[in-house]
Amino acid sequence: MPPGYIFLLLCFLPLFRDTSPTPILRLDRNATLTVQEKYTSLLIDPTDTLTLAQVIQLDRWTTPGHLHPDLPPGTYWLRLNLVAPAGYSHWLIKIPVDQVVGYVLMEGRLPPHDTLRTGYQVPLQERDLAVFRPPYLSLHLPPDVPQQLYLRIRHRFVSYISPGVPISIQFYPIDKALAAERAHRVVQGVLAGLLLAMALYNLFLFLVVRERSYLYYVMLTALLALFWLSASGYLADLFWPANRTYPHSLDFYLLLGAGLSYLCFTIAFLETARYAPRYHRLLRMLMGALALPAWMGLLNYWVVAERMAALLAATVALLSLGAAWQVHRRRHPLARYYLLAALPFVLGLLVYVAVWWGLLPVLPATRYSAQIGSAAEALLLSLALGARIRQLTREREQALLARARAEATEQHLQEVNALKTHLLGATAHDLRNPLSSLQGLIQTVREELPPSSPHQELLELAEAAGRRMLDTLEQLITASALESGRVTFRRTRLDLAALTAETVRFYQLCAARKQQQLTFAGPPDMPCFVEADPEQLRRALANLLSNALKFTPAGKRIVVRLHRHTSTVRLSVQDEGPGLTEADRKRLFGYFQRLSAQPTGDEPSSGLGLAITRQIVERMGGRIEVESAPGQGSTFTIVLPAIR
Repeated sequence: MPPGYIFLLLCFLPLFRDTSPTPILRLDRNATLTVQEKYTSLLIDPTDTLTLAQVIQLDRWTTPGHLHPDLPPGTYWLRLNLVAPAGYSHWLIKIPVDQVVGYVLMEGRLPPHDTLRTGYQVPLQERDLAVFRPPYLSLHLPPDVPQQLYLRIRHRFVSYISPGVPISIQFYPIDKALAAERAHRVVQGVLAGLLLAMALYNLFLFLVVRERSYLYYVMLTALLALFWLSASGYLADLFWPANRTYPHSLDFYLLLGAGLSYLCFTIAFLETARYAPRYHRLLRMLMGALALPAWMGLLNYWVVAERMAALLAATVALLSLGAAWQVHRRRHPLARYYLLAALPFVLGLLVYVAVWWGLLPVLPATRYSAQIGSAAEALLLSLALGARIRQLTREREQALLARARAEATEQHLQEVNALKTHLLGATAHDLRNPLSSLQGLIQTVREELPPSSPHQELLELAEAAGRRMLDTLEQLITASALESGRVTFRRTRLDLAALTAETVRFYQLCAARKQQQLTFAGPPDMPCFVEADPEQLRRALANLLSNALKFTPAGKRIVVRLHRHTSTVRLSVQDEGPGLTEADRKRLFGYFQRLSAQPTGDEPSSGLGLAITRQIVERMGGRIEVESAPGQGSTFTIVLPAIR
């Protein structure tokens, strides 16, 4: 409210002032008494300079008067006429404001000094009574003696402390108030301790099983525990600095953090993305919506912030139940545990929200509904997480069993493969000598027959078939030797450019017979040194060139390139053949694998060349790379470590 309006209000306030005497408030030792408006008078102190002596003399009091949320931040005075009952003189007055100083006039005399001071913005050490929340003033009232109580109040209305409701004043017998306060702190402390213990326990479980839902549950229980510790004052006792006051809005943001953790836990535990995708999207939207009340609180719009937070809390509770029910219908093994645990929490939260909105009265059952619900949920969720551990244990045992079976199968296959390789190598070795002898006999017969003999053509075909069979046997023997590790690589420093040029010149004759263009694009007059076995490296390059010649059509090009990089040498063979399909790439380097493309000249293919090439290259510390697509040819690249 602008200062001008306050000034006009002060000028005209006496015209509308109720001149009737303020009723006397009679305290009751056996009951808590909430002060009604008719017992109080209100005086506005716009300059925050009035003293008690000046206030007593002023006649600008408004009767009845109360502190309502439409008042601007400022300083106000309240006046009450009191009478304490016989036999009891010690009382507590609760007034939830930022700062308040109390003065008791006994028989019209001023007190010697200010002894009664409390409020949310008053450090605990400076309060009249060291009780964190709510702030109390301690009054010593002689029995059956009328007295006046003056309260000097500094307060910022529509804050987190008083978001949008009138501020009420309550009187308590001190013994009952302190007993209730101790019980309240014990309950809150036990609850917070239980939640913290469960958070630590589940943190240990998370470190063991590495399951995300455990981490979110740890965050949820820890934030709830911190909230109850903050609300009951334990955090203030531990961390209350003498030079500043406690951040009371911390409670609000701890609850928002707990709500966010609850949503994350629900999504992870129920696997909503898989079992309830529609609810999954809604829950993720709610996670973003929680930023709205947080932002409203930062802007000091606490009425909007708290109403919005209460509405979102109810929405979170109902949607999480709906998601759990849908996931349960889809046979999720743990959804029933979540439903069992969430029901008391959701019911307690809804009751708490209803109290927050003023739809239900503040009773012990409704006041502690959220605490009771969260404690019950924490205990029941422990059962759910225990079931989750059992499920993970079963899955782990099944995975270990499947792994053991797979390892046994792999071992058996390796043994069978080794036996097969040994058998093929032995068979090829035993067949090579007779076949070589047969080749020699065929050559001898051809030399003895005249060139015009009709048998020359048949003998030539037999000799060509024998050569192909010998090549296949050589491939089998090489593959068997590489597989069993019997091949010894004699590594020497060699010039890969010279070796490649020599090999390419040999295969250029074969390419010319098929009307193909085979070229070598190497570094001009620049050697590329590698450390490798020249015979084995020549064999690997020959296999790549042989494949390129087999599958490249007549009239197409085959290019061999050699590039030297900082630490590697890259030798590539690029053809313009049919290319490789995705299925071909998956089985490209396997033994006895025939690809989808067919040789252009009906050349035989053993299905061993690429497998042998890869083993040779890897044994020399290199690797082989493939780039290919159907209809676009293929490029095979040997990558070896370079040396100077």
